Amino acid sequence: MIKWFNVKERNGVASLYSNNITLNTTAMYPLDFAYKVQVGMDEDKNVIIKPLTKDVVESGVLDECCLLNLETHKSFARISSTLLLKQIAEELGLALGKTPIQFETKWDSIENILIINTKGGQK
Repeated sequence: MIKWFNVKERNGVASLYSNNITLNTTAMYPLDFAYKVQVGMDEDKNVIIKPLTKDVVESGVLDECCLLNLETHKSFARISSTLLLKQIAEELGLALGKTPIQFETKWDSIENILIINTKGGQK
């Protein structure tokens, strides 16, 4: 039996600043199709990013206050919101600033979410 390796299954990196979340190329790859995103936190205090299509956003079933823009570039993507990062910092007991705290990310293809593993961040 042969085990084939999938290079796209490697972990990405999310950098948390006081005003944005920046995702590296690997972390942003599954979010390519996103029109907007929702950001939340699971029971383990991992940050969750859910990509949303334009159809879902325009359907009106989601609260507009919960929808955030995802700014994509060639080598990174960014979610900018000082208020969001303040809430995340409070929940996690972090002091976010101009120097990022980096966390590994993993794509959950079953739930269609990006998980930022907030255990063991690196400055």
